[in-house]
Amino acid sequence: MAKSIVMEFAAVLCAALVSCVIGENSDCDCMTEWTYDGDADGVMEAYEGCSPTADWNQSWCYVQGGSNCNQAQNSTVAGETRKWRECGSCNCMTEWNYDGDADGVMGRTRAAAPQRGRECAPATGMTEWNYDGDADGVMESYEGCSATADWNQSWCYVQGGSNCDQALDSTVASETRKWRECGSCNCMTEWNYDGDADGVMESYEGCSATADWNQTWCYVQGGSNCNQALDSTVAGETRKWLECTPSTPSPTPAPDIESASGVGEPTMTAAIIAVILSTACA
Repeated sequence: MAKSIVMEFAAVLCAALVSCVIGENSDCDCMTEWTYDGDADGVMEAYEGCSPTADWNQSWCYVQGGSNCNQAQNSTVAGETRKWRECGSCNCMTEWNYDGDADGVMGRTRAAAPQRGRECAPATGMTEWNYDGDADGVMESYEGCSATADWNQSWCYVQGGSNCDQALDSTVASETRKWRECGSCNCMTEWNYDGDADGVMESYEGCSATADWNQTWCYVQGGSNCNQALDSTVAGETRKWLECTPSTPSPTPAPDIESASGVGEPTMTAAIIAVILSTACA
């Protein structure tokens, strides 16, 4: 037991040191690495960012900022002081660092969060971050799913690392974080919100309905980079939101019964041909 506690403390300390080295992160960002006894065998397993565990059907993580994260909840594990929240593995990190001008200094970048809002989509980029995209030696400030001067598409680092099946390995030497292209006004794939005002955050997916609003909405991936997004009316909430329409998958076309079996309703073409033949033979 003592060994497990020491290992857990070491992991938390390591995460804190990494955070200090690579720059400031958002309070609600997932810990990069954390330990948890998900299978209740008395041994701590190691997890990466936003991850599923054996005892929960939703991806989650311990947050970096503890009680400073307005989405975080207290643990039900006795003696556990870390705060946790549900999350989406492919959502952008809220804040992240990147050496865009290759000067050896990490810039800090910021992704998105909301009180009603809308890809960096599936499964939440960093909320705010700095990056010298134009290589002028001065760090510019970015928010959420963002465009940088050295890339022609908005992108972000993802919260879930290798747990995100859309994420790609970085081409930067020794960079372990995973990244993906995204859209600033796309909905966060998964997001938290207390829709029924019971003090507990519920988890929502993409463009969703909540108990306190008669229109579907979501938090957006790119924050203020999305010119359609609105500020939240919730005190302390920095994420941007917008009303949206859930995407409806295109229906699968019914099989052509006639061509498959020689029976069934005639097609429009067949009907026209039948009229022409009927007229010609009359």
